[in-house]
Amino acid sequence: MAVAQTSSHPTLADIAAIAGVSVKTASRAMNELDRVSPLTLEKVKKAAELVGYRSNRLARELRVGALSNLVGMVISDLANPFYAGMAAGAEEALSPSGMDLIIATARDDGNREKALIEALLERRVRGLIIVPSAQDYSYLHIERKRGVSFVFVDRPPAYLDADAVLADNFGGIEACVSYLASQGCNRIALIADNPEIWTASERIEAFKKSVVGHGLQATKCKVIPGVHTSEQAKIVALDLLAKQNGVDGFIASNDLIAIGLGHAITSTGAEIEMVSFDDFPSAQLMQIPTLDHDPKRLGTEAAKLLLERFDNPVESGFKTKTISLQLNAQLNLGAKS
Repeated sequence: MAVAQTSSHPTLADIAAIAGVSVKTASRAMNELDRVSPLTLEKVKKAAELVGYRSNRLARELRVGALSNLVGMVISDLANPFYAGMAAGAEEALSPSGMDLIIATARDDGNREKALIEALLERRVRGLIIVPSAQDYSYLHIERKRGVSFVFVDRPPAYLDADAVLADNFGGIEACVSYLASQGCNRIALIADNPEIWTASERIEAFKKSVVGHGLQATKCKVIPGVHTSEQAKIVALDLLAKQNGVDGFIASNDLIAIGLGHAITSTGAEIEMVSFDDFPSAQLMQIPTLDHDPKRLGTEAAKLLLERFDNPVESGFKTKTISLQLNAQLNLGAKS
């Protein structure tokens, strides 16, 4: 074999020079096409191994106008255990079908999310799983006609008919209020995220209806919105706990809020009931009852819907799968032990 100097990113031309064949022959050998003798195939493969060549599958697919085997997933924040669990569920469901998952974080910023989606579409992803942050997804209609499939998870898309996987927000909050009422609470506070976020808005409305439905006095119950981090939740809880006859029950509308409330209760030794909408890793340790709102299940169901949608991206009859939620009895018992 002749020895050729290779670049930092070896090319087919480098492989061809080392193997002593044409670039066209090297390409056929690397793609294991017909009309390549076993001897030539062996020479090309050894040359590729020598220089550490990797086939650019994406470039090859782009040349023939095909979509890739990539699935993009746009979430809020991978540092949040909820979204990390969702991504894990999606990856496990996609992997057996040969799909690779790319994760991007939008941080609940609609403009950033759109830029990320466009960047993923430029990579010819076959489909997208999106936790929506924007107010308008009509721009994706044209991408659907190009063969891209979409599934939205945790929140429905605005101005786009699409498959979606949602949690039963109203049923979940009803279970939370019912639990606290059964413990004798009548001054319940819901600590919620920004009401502009669909899930937060749904849970706030569900709380108001459930309070009335359980015969609790609305004037004694509170909604504290706009709480986005665990530290903010802790500050809000400490302030409420410091007030005489303030609250006797907390509902955390998500896992980060629950962690902050839990730390506030632990640090003060306050005797107050609490329940979290989201399950999270330290809930049992902190003795906080939760709903069985498993983010991994959301990711798994979203990936399954996406795989089904690959067969016909433009077909109507889009599905919305709503996952019912129940209070986690095991954690409930742990909290009362």
